[in-house]
Amino acid sequence: MALTWRERLVAEPEWADIGRWPFVDIHQLPRENRRVFMTNQQAVALVLSGQSMTKVSQTVNLSVARISQLMNRCLNGEEDEPPALSRGLIPHQRIVSPVRVSPLSTLTEESGARCGFQHLLATVPGLKEHLLKHIRHAANRSRRGQNLKPRALHAVFITYLESQNWPRNTYPFTSVSRGYESIRRFLRHELASHQMPKLANRVIGARLPPVRAFQEIHIDEATVDCHGSVAVILHGQMTPHRLARISILLARDIGTGCYLGATIALSTHPNSADILALLEQLIQPWEPMTLTAPGLSYAAQAGFPSAMGEVYVRPSFGILRLDNALAHLSHPVRRMICDHLGATCNFGLPKNPKARAMVEQAFRKLNVDIHRLPSSTGTSPVDPLKEPLKNRKKAPLLSLNALEQALSVLLTEHNLQPMKSMGGVSPMEQTRYQMANHLLPLRAPNPFPGLKPFERQQVVTVRQGFSADAPRINFEGCQYKGGAIDDFALLNQRVHIIYDIRDIRTLEVTTLNGRHLGTVWAPKTWQRYAHSVSLRKRINALIRAHVLSARDPLGGYFDYTLTHRHLPKEALTLLRIDDHQTDIADSVLPETELARTTRSSKELDEALSKLPDWSPGMVRKRKNVG
Repeated sequence: MALTWRERLVAEPEWADIGRWPFVDIHQLPRENRRVFMTNQQAVALVLSGQSMTKVSQTVNLSVARISQLMNRCLNGEEDEPPALSRGLIPHQRIVSPVRVSPLSTLTEESGARCGFQHLLATVPGLKEHLLKHIRHAANRSRRGQNLKPRALHAVFITYLESQNWPRNTYPFTSVSRGYESIRRFLRHELASHQMPKLANRVIGARLPPVRAFQEIHIDEATVDCHGSVAVILHGQMTPHRLARISILLARDIGTGCYLGATIALSTHPNSADILALLEQLIQPWEPMTLTAPGLSYAAQAGFPSAMGEVYVRPSFGILRLDNALAHLSHPVRRMICDHLGATCNFGLPKNPKARAMVEQAFRKLNVDIHRLPSSTGTSPVDPLKEPLKNRKKAPLLSLNALEQALSVLLTEHNLQPMKSMGGVSPMEQTRYQMANHLLPLRAPNPFPGLKPFERQQVVTVRQGFSADAPRINFEGCQYKGGAIDDFALLNQRVHIIYDIRDIRTLEVTTLNGRHLGTVWAPKTWQRYAHSVSLRKRINALIRAHVLSARDPLGGYFDYTLTHRHLPKEALTLLRIDDHQTDIADSVLPETELARTTRSSKELDEALSKLPDWSPGMVRKRKNVG
């Protein structure tokens, strides 16, 4: 999700202090750029201190548009990506790699040659590989190569375009040089990359594996190699539908080999909220699922260490190893690990999964059982265990609920199995023994007072409503009202709002000096379902595209998803809507077995009585975000 510079300061308030930005030595810049850099730095610092752009414009003698452009260069960007910060203050510094958007120039329509050569490399089939082959032969001094010069490579370039019947009225044939300068720079860059001396492979010294519990924890996520199904009850008929694959997030202790927590994400690409839900399981007591699938049951004392009760002595976590996924690098995840858990983040080296071998081993072991299911996707497209094409035309017999229960049983059973590396002791026994006999460091009850992991805080202004007695707060495209802001002394005053990103139907309002005012509510059209910030943004985008009506946005989004329920991803989206209303005629229920379409209400009631009770409220219990 892209953030403006104001939203960036709300999500990551530490960047409001320009002293925390990366230091840039102006003596390393060209002389003609030093004064411009200092002016840009002063303008941004004044805006961050709270001054208006108009006043800053008069102080530094820059236009308001230029100051706004500087703030966007420094702080704009995706939520899970770091902002440019000080790099945006350097004159002529390229922040984003250029990409050609407009069509290439022709003899009748001139559109410039900017990024035209890169566009040719990306669109003409085999052009880049053909040029690189000649450059590699020249760099390696191959007998099949030649001593390449820009003019020779340019001739190869033009000859290849002519062999591909490239239009003669399109770039590069529309320019006098025909892309000669671009070829020259491309040759110089590629020759330099091929002729650079190869450095020795990095040698990573062996380290002693941790033996103490909670000293090192590996966290990762993987897509479950299996499809599930869901039964949609619509107009009195129950129809099964195929779901897209889900993801499982797992945390494993290295000292004992014990699984510490696991959660399910209703997506193939978990986001930062899913990571927060897994981290919260490390400190919250584990609750077993109600098993309704035939043949599944928990063994005695099965579970995660957090289910031990008083024996689980609030341990302190050491290092949490994650990969370099953007969801792991987000600010909320780092704040949860460092401030709330008091642990250390370690994102490791890119493309080096061996550093988290224990959790990768866990996924590989889990797939042994997952691939036994008939709806398995297999380990590769040619895996004979893959679901046959004739079965993929219908919904799988395995329901989403049964798949979650099977995963829960498999993970908890592992903690009770004796391990050779532990001398024949199970991970749970080893964890219980260390907590009872070893001097494990403990975590403080409230290590970081402040917001909870899923809570966010923002400063807004109380505005005058359309009627004289209805002050309002504008937040995410809605007007929130309530008795907490009915005092007219609050009009045009700035207040703090605190909200849970999983459910933004209500906001807690406090004054800037910390006095609690109360709760404000979203309009009734947004009270039908509990919804998250990301779901609100998606619905507003559909409203702007005239796909949904603003009269009943949540109900319209539910109907829109039901209309497209034949698509596996849209069917999975149905489970993200948290419905607590009892007057909804249409509902969604995960099936325990393939349901047959019923015609009489009596047969339908009997079929529903055999299904486990369920509502989309299970999404909140699983602590996932829609």
